[in-house]
Amino acid sequence: MIEPLSSLELKPRILYEVAKAAWDGALAERREDICRLVCEEFGDRVTRHRVANQIRVAMGLSPHELDSVAGENDADALMGLMDGPFIVNDPTACQQCPEAGTCCGPDCPLQALSKEPGGPVVIDHAKCLGEGHCLSQCSFGGLAEKSQFVPLISLLRDQTAPVYASIAPAFTGQFGPNVTPGKLRSALRQLGFAEMVETALYADLITMKEAFEFDEHVQTAGDFLITSCCCPVWIKLIEGRFAALAAHISPSVSPMIASGRCLKAIEPEAKVVFIGPCIAKKTEATLPDLTGAIDFVLTFQELAAIFQATGIDPATLPDEENPVASRAGRIYARAGGVSEAVADTLSRILPKRESDLQSLNVHGIPNCQKVLEQAATGSIDANFIEGMACLGGCVGGPGRIVTADVSTPAVKKNKKNSTATTPVENPQVYQLLTRLGLEMDAAITLGESPAARILSRCIQKPQE
Repeated sequence: MIEPLSSLELKPRILYEVAKAAWDGALAERREDICRLVCEEFGDRVTRHRVANQIRVAMGLSPHELDSVAGENDADALMGLMDGPFIVNDPTACQQCPEAGTCCGPDCPLQALSKEPGGPVVIDHAKCLGEGHCLSQCSFGGLAEKSQFVPLISLLRDQTAPVYASIAPAFTGQFGPNVTPGKLRSALRQLGFAEMVETALYADLITMKEAFEFDEHVQTAGDFLITSCCCPVWIKLIEGRFAALAAHISPSVSPMIASGRCLKAIEPEAKVVFIGPCIAKKTEATLPDLTGAIDFVLTFQELAAIFQATGIDPATLPDEENPVASRAGRIYARAGGVSEAVADTLSRILPKRESDLQSLNVHGIPNCQKVLEQAATGSIDANFIEGMACLGGCVGGPGRIVTADVSTPAVKKNKKNSTATTPVENPQVYQLLTRLGLEMDAAITLGESPAARILSRCIQKPQE
């Protein structure tokens, strides 16, 4: 008996073929050929229907009931206008899965997944936070995330606007031990990006903002501030299940959104692409109060597929680093990094408040829920609470290439290369603020200041 093909084998093959055809400007003509070639390559281990749907997901389209790749109303998604959620179920994979007759539904701490014997995995999108670790639990591809690299590749090929890569602090170590930040910058520029910027620089701005916010909002023993704005799953969890705590959330945008807003404030025609380990960032970029800051989101896995398809090997390229972030911004990549960054910054700008900060960091959705339950009942001994949905922090995100055990030491090494410890000593922060016409002071937290309009968002509060 021939064993069916797992998603772990099929996905990289399809990502490569779709990226290559898109880069050649021939995806529309080749997509059915890709389906045929992959089916021939793997023979009886896949069905044409399953391969067609996997290609559709790689193109940013939803699975459908046809054996062909093409379907109706595909044009909007291929231009980057996504239809529906980013995490989708593919019933064709479940039909061929060796476990099809069982209730194998991947564990979900939010009970967003269900499966009847012999049926497909079903996603309850009202419960799903888009965190994405379920994708690796279902190795057969019954769950998948849509990609956005097809419209991005068109943008890079056409060069109709300058395209900036805002790369998450967790990037170090992802593309191999010999790929330095400078080599990755060279690779992205060769790909067609105008520049690679560290999202960590914009984390520096958010760090300063949250230090001032702590001073403003935490005045008594019962006060506390909730961060981390950089984790959309954590924020969505609070808004959806612990709405009474929403008033305590820092009203800061994530460093990802800050990077897009700042770059576009300086260069309005620019396009900004966020690249990181987080699948939930794809949804965050489309939220009504945040839309427009980030044009596309790629995971590290998707960027690796594009490098492979274009024949770009970052390890062989010149090391042309352009460091801009402080140590504080770079440690956002790991659990506890935000708390540490804010504490260090508070000690520089408001030293009298340093001893008042009592931080608590938590990572992993079950642990996040437990801490929020304690906060909701007032049984928590902290006034600065940092939450991350992924174990280990962003380095543990489902779109990563290497494990957190590999990337965390690389993040620690990268932070040591920073010339500044906090944003306060980082000249790049002052240069950015000057270009934006802003100043670094407590006004950065005020709702009507120019800085706040760039760096703040409207957190959903419970209805009266």
